[in-house]
Amino acid sequence: MMEADILKLICSCQGAMDTQDLLCNLGSVDSTSVSEIICNQEKFVTCVPYGQPKVVARTRLRLCRLKDCPGQCRGLHLCKNFLFSGSCRYSQQRRGCNFSHDLHSAHNERILREHELESLNRTELCTLLMQSDDGLLPPICYDYNNGDGEFGRCQEGIVCKRLHICERYLNRECNCTRNHDFSAPQTLKNLQGRGVPDNLIYSIKSAYANKLALKYADRGGDKSNFEQRGGNRGHRGNRGNRGNRGNRGNRGNRGSTGNQGNGQPMQRAASTSDILAGINAFYVHDDNALNSSNSDISSAANDPDASSDDGHKQTGNPPKTSTAVRGRGGIHGNRGNRGNYQPLDRTHSTNDLFAAVNDDANSEDGRRERKRPVRDKTEICMYFIKGHCKHEDRCYKHHDKMPYRWQIRENDEWTAMPSNEMIEKDYCDPKNTYSSSSSPAVHFDTMTCGTNKVRRLSTINSLLEPDFIHTTEWAWYWEDEFGKWTMYASMDGGHKQADMDSSKLEQMFMANNKDEVEFTAGSQSYSLSFQDMIQTNKRYGTKRVVRRRPRFFSAEDVQARRVRPRANLAAVPDHWDKTQVTQTGYKRVPLLRTTDEFKEIEALFCKTMKGFDIIKIERIQNKALWEVFQWQKTQMRTKHSGRMVTEKKLFHGTDSKYVDVICHTNFDWRICGTHGTAYGKGSYFARDAKYSHNYTGDSDVRSMFISRILVGNYTKGSSSYVRPPSKDGGDINFFDSCVDDVMDPSIYVVFEKLQIYPEYLLEYKTTHLFDGLFGVASVPAPKPVPAPKPVTVPKPAPYSTSSYQPSTSSYQPSTSSYQPSTSSYQSNTSSVNFSSSSTSTKSTPYSSSSSSKGDSCVIA
Repeated sequence: MMEADILKLICSCQGAMDTQDLLCNLGSVDSTSVSEIICNQEKFVTCVPYGQPKVVARTRLRLCRLKDCPGQCRGLHLCKNFLFSGSCRYSQQRRGCNFSHDLHSAHNERILREHELESLNRTELCTLLMQSDDGLLPPICYDYNNGDGEFGRCQEGIVCKRLHICERYLNRECNCTRNHDFSAPQTLKNLQGRGVPDNLIYSIKSAYANKLALKYADRGGDKSNFEQRGGNRGHRGNRGNRGNRGNRGNRGNRGSTGNQGNGQPMQRAASTSDILAGINAFYVHDDNALNSSNSDISSAANDPDASSDDGHKQTGNPPKTSTAVRGRGGIHGNRGNRGNYQPLDRTHSTNDLFAAVNDDANSEDGRRERKRPVRDKTEICMYFIKGHCKHEDRCYKHHDKMPYRWQIRENDEWTAMPSNEMIEKDYCDPKNTYSSSSSPAVHFDTMTCGTNKVRRLSTINSLLEPDFIHTTEWAWYWEDEFGKWTMYASMDGGHKQADMDSSKLEQMFMANNKDEVEFTAGSQSYSLSFQDMIQTNKRYGTKRVVRRRPRFFSAEDVQARRVRPRANLAAVPDHWDKTQVTQTGYKRVPLLRTTDEFKEIEALFCKTMKGFDIIKIERIQNKALWEVFQWQKTQMRTKHSGRMVTEKKLFHGTDSKYVDVICHTNFDWRICGTHGTAYGKGSYFARDAKYSHNYTGDSDVRSMFISRILVGNYTKGSSSYVRPPSKDGGDINFFDSCVDDVMDPSIYVVFEKLQIYPEYLLEYKTTHLFDGLFGVASVPAPKPVPAPKPVTVPKPAPYSTSSYQPSTSSYQPSTSSYQPSTSSYQSNTSSVNFSSSSTSTKSTPYSSSSSSKGDSCVIA
């Protein structure tokens, strides 16, 4: 189980984790056990990019590419689009999608169990497959990363089907002229061509960095079992000084492969335990130290005699792209002393690192303790805030008990400023340009205090480590004409909601902080320049100031987060807004209309509801209800001998006065009332929104819940049931829910509220009558003609059938009545057929007959 937990943890953290972070997050787990687990190279790869050891997750599982596979393959039967986003645009089209959208089908459950991946959710599985399955993402262009010019050596240029992105940029900051932006036109086109949604594009850098690490790990070993072969062949790096080529007898240590020249013993492959024990000896703190370390490793791995025979000092500049990056044999050392260049920085394998440790320990220089270069620490260690960092003063991060620290530079040294918390509180408020908590004041625009520079240290960005506490959460604000600061995607102040929120802006800002992005709010289009922090209305040219500020946490808040028990990583869904999660109560988070999440709920609603305006859809984030819902799912799965529990998204219409109590305490038919007991005394949910619509009251704005329901095993209900009946006549084995029709259920009755999670609240209203009849932009409305004189019509009896007769066509309601006003309406148009829909007037259900032209669901 621990191996599955570690894999799930790594996949929830973008597919890779620093070894230090992994151990600290696992708490009191024995590091030896962890070391043994992550040495399983079928599921994990350990590497040390730029001095920081990390663990990358991997799997042999692949998606099946056959449209109508009979099920004999070993691949996962799942639509790629559904894997990426949880929805598929093709499923809404007439022809539908050719691939499965059921992750928990019998075939997929069997395959996931075989690969021991059944504990992963869709998002975690997507992360794992993106970096393991080469068919999901387009590859990076090798030719683009070599040669000069705009496209390097790539002859296809802008139409190349591979990504034109800098490989060096994947693992570190890079200032070369190659592309460093995944949203650039060429890369964006290729990613979208593979079906990658926008929300993944801005965070896909980690997937490509992990793919690169896995590729170089596989190059050094047997690709069938991922084992390392022969000493330092992990990266084929450090092939050694192949001698002054006249002396063919001493061919040097070509990666210590088979001792072909000198008879030195082959270097052993270090285990992950060695990494944990000896990593402090190889901590690299800056680029200069990194180059020095690479040079030392190369010298230690080469023949010591050959290195002393040259008599030449290595000089010159490194090539623009190393052979390690090009995939042609790693760093070759001094190949016959041709060029005498120093190698570029590279990602070392575990074997490279510890082979160098062994050589260095046996050398004269290895006996002398090296002076560690001092690094300016600009990031705060989250583990020290939480309690303890095992690296102590050797940690490459700053140690502080707060997730932020304001410092001032005096006498060429950075020192902590007094009033740290007060300065931070002023800084987090976007209306402030300076803080008067210190004397002289701290000016945030120039980051100065008097004539001295100031800076703010902080923990890692919450988007990079979404499952960790004490991360820094950033919010984006804009200033309106009244000087009020409004957060993006907020409807405060009567402004239209933008289709760009703080999280999406932060992702784009992290990808390219000099970019200019576009978005809409209502009918207006805007552009936002990250470099100038100015928002511009594209129609009127109005400019607004934009600010990016962190969310404030006081010392008390930090202490409360520090002492609380470690949260279950699966407790909160990945797509929730982490800034809107509270320990008690709930938050209603509006969904942007452009998101797949909004479109999925909209499609479910509009499937049976035509002629209505969707005002808004809100996600209900109630941590307590979600945790008990997940607990109940686990209990039901245990009761069903480990089989997956059937879960559905169903509708429930209710009066608006019950919305808050349902969001807070869940459904309870004893409090919220009951609409009938035909199938038992419980909470009723419907497959079709049109059924639930009948129970939404008679207000202009209606409310409808879309809930997750653990229907499990169900049976036909009865009005006498107060709980599901027994399966075998005993008092232990019961059904989980009741339905109206076992073969084709459309109504579900749940008796335990732990089986319910109210996930979304949809508010909607009836469109104009003729919008509902003729559809929106589908069938033109009849041309108005002068209305005849009013005719007195006797008041019809309740629920009687009334008629509406145009001049050349007739309309007869199917099941419900439509009561016209006291004046009649005549049209001179030809007959019109109306589609089957469920509309309503003020308080009366309204249904029309079949049609040849469909209505549409309107979004307000």
